[in-house]
Amino acid sequence: MKPQMINAKMNRLDLRSRLVKAAMFAATIFMVAVMTGSIYFKDRVYITDNGVTRELMTSESDVYAILKLGNYQLSSNDKVSYEEVSSNTAYITIYRAFDVNVTVDGETKAVPMIEGTVADVLEKAGITLGEYDELSCELTDRAYKDMEITVTRVEYVTRESTSDIAYDTEYTDNCNLAIGTENVVTAGINGKCVYTVKEKYVDGKLTSQELLSEKTTAEPVTEVIERGTASAVPYSKTSDPEAVKLVNGIPENYTRVLSGKSTAYTAGYGARTASGRAAEIGTCAVNPNVIPYGSKLYIVSHDGRKVYGYAVAADTGLGLMDGTVLVDLYFGSMADHYYDSCAWGAVQVDIYVLEEGNG
Repeated sequence: MKPQMINAKMNRLDLRSRLVKAAMFAATIFMVAVMTGSIYFKDRVYITDNGVTRELMTSESDVYAILKLGNYQLSSNDKVSYEEVSSNTAYITIYRAFDVNVTVDGETKAVPMIEGTVADVLEKAGITLGEYDELSCELTDRAYKDMEITVTRVEYVTRESTSDIAYDTEYTDNCNLAIGTENVVTAGINGKCVYTVKEKYVDGKLTSQELLSEKTTAEPVTEVIERGTASAVPYSKTSDPEAVKLVNGIPENYTRVLSGKSTAYTAGYGARTASGRAAEIGTCAVNPNVIPYGSKLYIVSHDGRKVYGYAVAADTGLGLMDGTVLVDLYFGSMADHYYDSCAWGAVQVDIYVLEEGNG
């Protein structure tokens, strides 16, 4: 009985050994199937990233789960396309975003792109081009990684400005004024001119100007200033301040000059002279044999401190005829100018004969 029992026991041990081996073989076959996807991984997916294609077996149906399974990392700007070509075959393509650098309005910004043209880059960046803005490349150029795009802002502004036209100054001589004094006859007024200018601004800075037109809206008025030429203010003033041309207080042109004693006199209203001319300031008494009546004269003291001025020989007197006095100057009516004649007194003068009279 014992051998049989032993044999039976051995048979049981042998059977158990064979079952264990079969289980181990089955487990090995299962693991191989799992690793190759022949049992559970029924879908075949081809993933292309940066031009490299990889095959992946998976039972997942969600694209992003599949990419996670394959250890693919995505940025927020990357794009993914999925195409199923059969019940168990699909293609996934990853489009990686790249930065395009755009410089505009004083700053540079990185614009992420998948594809497109320069125009697409500007649109995505929210950049609108002005009518005259300039680009460092063409709008139709394809965008690429690390591409540099510069937008130069160009603006043209047309404006009008008003400018003064400086007036000229004209000087005239006035023998009725003393040297060193001036009198404004006509005040100068600046004219006005309107300029139309086209200005070019590049990135907010003025770079050039172009004159489009100019129009005079008001002509300037020349300022006229009289300058005194007499050595002192003349007592007898001419109606024409330029009648006698003086240089350093002396007539520029004369026929002769006589020197001697002068006196002054007045008369009543309506007095007349020996020549028949009415007595008035600017007439004087002379010896008509020396200075004919009607002669035009310019009379100034030797030292130049007193100037009678322009005069006409029209009267005479005893002191003039006997040579005691060279000239007696009329200072006006006695009622109004007596003290003026006294103030003149007796003065040594030079008589410049401007024009000889005919009696």
